[in-house]
Amino acid sequence: MELLFLPFFLAIVFGALGRLITPANAGTWLNGYNSMSAEEQTAFDLQGYLRLQRRFFDGLAWGLLLGGLLGALVHNGFIDLSEANTDRYRRWAAPVTLYWTLGGLTWFTWTYRDRLPSPRGLRFLAPGVLLGALILVSVLMWAGDRPSTLSVNQQGLRIEGMYGTDLPWEQIVSVDTVAEIPPIRMKINGFADGYSAKGYFKTKSGAKVKLFVRNNEKPILRIQRRPGSGPSNQTCDLYYSTNAAQLYTRILQAQPRLSKGL
Repeated sequence: MELLFLPFFLAIVFGALGRLITPANAGTWLNGYNSMSAEEQTAFDLQGYLRLQRRFFDGLAWGLLLGGLLGALVHNGFIDLSEANTDRYRRWAAPVTLYWTLGGLTWFTWTYRDRLPSPRGLRFLAPGVLLGALILVSVLMWAGDRPSTLSVNQQGLRIEGMYGTDLPWEQIVSVDTVAEIPPIRMKINGFADGYSAKGYFKTKSGAKVKLFVRNNEKPILRIQRRPGSGPSNQTCDLYYSTNAAQLYTRILQAQPRLSKGL
């Protein structure tokens, strides 16, 4: 749900940013312009730049607003998508929102770098930093949406990939399958984009869990650990979704004592 409101929040932020700087306060708040001499400020086309900046931020805000409205319609069932298209929407909604935002800012600072009121030697800094952030976000989204691999060996279970972990047999109390993960209140240290969730989360009941789940992958494998075997000496159950039914059979074949209720 928190990602559902992200486009609306960003739309409000960027809409406000386009109106934050005015000719009356530019001498104080417009970076670069406020460090110009009086002669340089007189020569600078402040009105033209502020119009350009407002049009850009308005376009950015309207794009985010339309994306948020589409997401709200899909989420509330007003747009009925097939299961495959719902998966595609969940997979691309967050990346498109971030690419629209960071990509748009990168394009603006690069295209209009010679019109920005900043020292000439620093006009490549902003697009460079934004491009680096865009690449970093792309890598994180790619790694976050890749399925984590769970393998069974003589020592226990191993989950590879982002937030991967080793689970020795002696630390595992029971293994079973469930239809849903517990209701989540917040992310503690993890990745979530509406399609995949990995890492540590807190449930609405206050319990700490570790997730390796993807949208519409059912059933979900639940691995309950022995008290004191998790991080910070706390119990932390794990939920894993990819090929859970087949993995459940393999785990019970390796360690039949771990079946739920035994």
